[in-house]
Amino acid sequence: MVDSEAIRVSAILPIHNEAAVLRPVLGAIDSQSRRPEEVILVFDRCTDGSEEIARGRGHVSLVVDYGNTGQSIQAGINRATNETIVLFDGNTLVPSNYVERLVATWRATGADLVEWHGGLMLVTKSMLRRYGAFSTMALWTLEYFHRIKKSGGTVVPLKGPFVRLKPSPIRRNVQYGLDYAVLSERYGLAPFFRIGAKSGLIPDTVATVGTILGYARYHRLLAALGRVPAGLRRI
Repeated sequence: MVDSEAIRVSAILPIHNEAAVLRPVLGAIDSQSRRPEEVILVFDRCTDGSEEIARGRGHVSLVVDYGNTGQSIQAGINRATNETIVLFDGNTLVPSNYVERLVATWRATGADLVEWHGGLMLVTKSMLRRYGAFSTMALWTLEYFHRIKKSGGTVVPLKGPFVRLKPSPIRRNVQYGLDYAVLSERYGLAPFFRIGAKSGLIPDTVATVGTILGYARYHRLLAALGRVPAGLRRI
């Protein structure tokens, strides 16, 4: 196993109109106890001054036109000079030991991927070559975790602390639901996730509506309801 001190890390931060919260997010990266050797900021269709806020910090900046988080991150990975990749989120604060804990856990477990929460994780370029690039789904993280597991790989969840600085747009929560309907059948997941268990009562309710629409779109709603445990159907 590679010694932790010998591991060189490229940090990637996908950004889409995060000017209102970007300063503290960049501050959290700069204050890491285990500093990444390289920080790559990927500005995807930013129209709010995010680039100006980040200017002068000495980080690598990429400007892309995808409108998609998975593709933005892949662009950053293609630019990265190091094998080990740590992903940040443009809307989320992490503690100062975030990178340190991810690297230490990866080194200790040899996992293919170490997850902190959602899009916060450690991956490697060799792992991405093995399992393929991230999907273009809004739920790209959930899709990737189950893709790895289905192929016999290992995902270690740390479930560390984080602070989401602003809520996701309603349309994105709807898309989460549409994607979940697809992933539920592809990977044998529960037909509906528990409301309030993921992002909060209102966002999860909106996502559940999206899930229902997703099943209805593919004429699978009755089949999905049939997979709900009998006890819940009686409530």
